[in-house]
Amino acid sequence: MIRVSSYAQNQVLQANMASTQAKVSERTVQISSGKVTQEYTNIALQSLELVNLQRDNTRTTQFERNTQSTQTRLEIMETNLSTATERITKLLADLINGLNGSNIQEIPFEQFAQGYRSELTAVFNAQHEGRYLFSGSLTDTAPVNLNDPAYTPQAGLPGTFTPDFDYYQGDNVKLSNRIDQDTTLAYGITADDPTVEKILRGLSYVEYAGLNDDTTVLQEAYNVLQTALDGVTAMRSQIGAQLSVLDSTKKNHADYKTYVQNTISGIEDVDIAESTSKLAFDQVQLQASYISISRINEITLLNYV
Repeated sequence: MIRVSSYAQNQVLQANMASTQAKVSERTVQISSGKVTQEYTNIALQSLELVNLQRDNTRTTQFERNTQSTQTRLEIMETNLSTATERITKLLADLINGLNGSNIQEIPFEQFAQGYRSELTAVFNAQHEGRYLFSGSLTDTAPVNLNDPAYTPQAGLPGTFTPDFDYYQGDNVKLSNRIDQDTTLAYGITADDPTVEKILRGLSYVEYAGLNDDTTVLQEAYNVLQTALDGVTAMRSQIGAQLSVLDSTKKNHADYKTYVQNTISGIEDVDIAESTSKLAFDQVQLQASYISISRINEITLLNYV
């Protein structure tokens, strides 16, 4: 029973106990969740900053994904161009041998041309995640189709050596991806590049020369493929420069994301050790409040006197 003589003190203790109970509950939630609060209203002064930081973190994560997907595609392109470099270099050595004396009749250039054409067509029809990499924006279409009726690279032989791009099924729009807030990177190679045309035309010349023992055409094939090899080297340099940009961008994103996440953690996350210590103190205070209220309620006028 609460007496008039102890009413005021009892009310003060009840208020203090309710406050301490709230603190105990709050500390318990903090320790279990690891967060300072579950409501933005409890951090009103920092809520706008926190929302902006969380938005930046989400946006930077998306830029990281874009950068990684672009890097993967370029790395596949570079690997395929490396294969092209290796195969063309090997073929050029065979052509030099064929141009030496009457060796053209000793080397099966027709079969060589067919084999290399199959390999190098596969190089430029490379896919990643179902997307053709050398087709421009027409990523669902294989860029190189040597069976296109309009493609006739030997039509002018012998005597007239002219480019023929009718094998190409893509468009001239380069792939692009937004890798930063203010940067959209156009990247990669399309298979209508003059270098690719020279590779395919050179192989056609090799085939013709092999069938007809024509050293003039074989020499032209060598010249065209030598120029193409230089072009492939330039392509690889271009891709290397783009990969360098992506590496730098990835580092910037990683650094900024670390800063953002650390700042978010500073606002959201609770110091578990500190909260545990404060919880223990609040629990002692709460226990003391229970004891005090109990004793006040036991006081009588007789006890007081």
